[in-house]
Amino acid sequence: MANIKNYPLSKLADFLRYAQEKEVYERWLTLYPYMEIGKIEFISFKEYKEKILQKVQVSTKNSKLTDEEIIKQGLTIVEAYEKQQEKAGGKNGNI
Repeated sequence: MANIKNYPLSKLADFLRYAQEKEVYERWLTLYPYMEIGKIEFISFKEYKEKILQKVQVSTKNSKLTDEEIIKQGLTIVEAYEKQQEKAGGKNGNI
């Protein structure tokens, strides 16, 4: 995490997309047993993901932050995380 500032923004976006898709997949997996026994109508993962991502896009379109403001807020979060790690056990995170 300490080197996250060294990655290009496009790579960070890839990390975030991967994490988001993994979370959506895990949510779909919790519904799968109910789809299997017929309690809820079956929906493919692809359809489920598209519906979830449409909801996310609707809520993010209302954001009025510029790219620079988003980056600044993100770096503030990273710095706070790094400070917390240093307090927990030194620069390398050892406890």
